[in-house]
Amino acid sequence: MAHTVASGTKRVILGLMTFGPDKDAGARITDLDQFKSCLTFFQSQGYDEVDTAYSYVGGKQQAFTKAAGWKKRGFKIATKYYPSNETGGHTAANIRDKCEHNLRELGTDCVDIFYLHAPDRTTNFAETIEECDKLYQEGKFKRLGLSNYASFEVAEIMMICNERGWVKPTIYQGMYNAINIVAYNPLAGGLFSGKIKSKDDFPEEEHSRFGVKSSAGARYRARYFKDATFEALAMVEKVGQKHNLTLIEIALRWVMHHSALNVANNGGDGIIIGVSSQAQLERNLKDLNKGRLPDEVVKVLDDAWRHTKAVAPPYWHGTLQYTYDTQVALFGK
Repeated sequence: MAHTVASGTKRVILGLMTFGPDKDAGARITDLDQFKSCLTFFQSQGYDEVDTAYSYVGGKQQAFTKAAGWKKRGFKIATKYYPSNETGGHTAANIRDKCEHNLRELGTDCVDIFYLHAPDRTTNFAETIEECDKLYQEGKFKRLGLSNYASFEVAEIMMICNERGWVKPTIYQGMYNAINIVAYNPLAGGLFSGKIKSKDDFPEEEHSRFGVKSSAGARYRARYFKDATFEALAMVEKVGQKHNLTLIEIALRWVMHHSALNVANNGGDGIIIGVSSQAQLERNLKDLNKGRLPDEVVKVLDDAWRHTKAVAPPYWHGTLQYTYDTQVALFGK
């Protein structure tokens, strides 16, 4: 019989990108009472971490979370800042401004984790991390995190921190493919719902993650809408039907039990789940609490990975092009 880990010992994090007051900005749950109900259920199952960001729901998510009373409920919270042309990069002044903005929006003096949401390759990493160290020393956050950086950039930042005695990032958030990892997109942005069958099958829902009317939809389609991806999904769906398993259940149970993540038994790694309804939240948590997958299903998943490996999206964000002198930044030459 497959072993099932009790929910209280697994690190499952509720992603808040779909909760907010503005459906046109990507929110799926816009009613504050429904949001509160989701938080109550999530916490009743033994989980206490939520994840938000400056950019979520057009910048309105964090205030929505404050209104839901996250702090009074005793949640741990992570927030992030993503550099952009509209809101600025990771200069010292802008990092401070955005970190303090996030704190005001959330109604707190300190968050559990502050992430650099993606690399700003126009600003010397040392300038960014030095200001993060100052914010850490001031008690603005408890842990520094990196998200969507290339592995060698993480190594560079760790080297800088070691050399200069600055706060080190101790957690990394990225797509699943001495530092903890929390993985987002375990359902490939919803592709594992099985509703979309080919790259030419555009979703009818106006606010779908893959919708044709938003820049986010264009990014998700570019990431996943490949022939090989849908061929692999068909392979997995076929074996799933044989074992009476949905694609969503397969994806969640695989990440929990068969991936390299150390999620169970307080291993430190975590899985971020996003939902569009409380019913979906309840189903996903139920699936995450089930045991290991049948061997035949795991084998087909391995075959599906080999089928899609050549077109798999990179785990980092942005173009790997630096507009400052990296030799000077690293070696002072």
